[in-house]
Amino acid sequence: MRFFFSGELDSQIANAYRSTREQIETTLNDALTSAEYGAAIEQIGIIPIILSAKFAVGRKERRLVKRAEKVADYRLFIDFDSFANGSEEERKLLLIENLLNAVTDIERKLKSPFNGARLRQDILALFPEAKVHDL
Repeated sequence: MRFFFSGELDSQIANAYRSTREQIETTLNDALTSAEYGAAIEQIGIIPIILSAKFAVGRKERRLVKRAEKVADYRLFIDFDSFANGSEEERKLLLIENLLNAVTDIERKLKSPFNGARLRQDILALFPEAKVHDL
């Protein structure tokens, strides 16, 4: 499984997001690139939407699974104030929660042959601090 992170970001949080994203994306790809979670998906793109209220108006989440390409493209909201005012650890947890929500939705859409439960377990094993918060 490969992971790709980007973002639809307010410029106020762009630098904080970049450092958080890099840590999580690198950890996931280093540990899970060779892992198999079924034939349905090979790459998950996580592009959180983290915008202040004035820029978030009219924006919609995107939950797209391209079955033929074996790619998922997820653009889910993360609360701007929580991210902007959070510590590095809190921002990391918000991004992990965003990823886990995407995995849960992909599993709901595909059922088999995608083992979302195992992927969630592997993600939580890489980020044990997320378990404490019952994401």
